[in-house]
Amino acid sequence: MATKKESHTTGIMEVQEDPDTKELFLELPKAMLDQMGWEPDDLLEWVENPDGTWMIIKVTEEDEDDD
Repeated sequence: MATKKESHTTGIMEVQEDPDTKELFLELPKAMLDQMGWEPDDLLEWVENPDGTWMIIKVTEEDEDDD
């Protein structure tokens, strides 16, 4: 039987606003970036799950080519 490893860490992040563009953003902690293997200039995508929760995935060059 296959198993699925899930890890949940909770915390609070403040939604920030870019003063020039007024775009909203989250500043992800360095520890989280390191754990996920993400770099500050990586393109990330928000994906809504069927249960109403959200996940963030790294967009790869292959994903960008599909668009």
